[in-house]
Amino acid sequence: MESRTECGELAERFRKMAEDGLLDVKFFLSNPAEAATEQVCEEVNSLYRAVDEGRLTPLDFGDSHKR
Repeated sequence: MESRTECGELAERFRKMAEDGLLDVKFFLSNPAEAATEQVCEEVNSLYRAVDEGRLTPLDFGDSHKR
């Protein structure tokens, strides 16, 4: 049985988003030395779940290059 990790879940989400045209995603950490990779993936997953559930509204900076 394969265990599910937060980073694996995030990688799968980004794979699907890339199929829909996502080109790049960046996250800037104020102190990377204090953030474990799995913790960062967990927080990003929480953000996306909140958006999916309508609890947040994504910001649009008008800089998308969608075709």
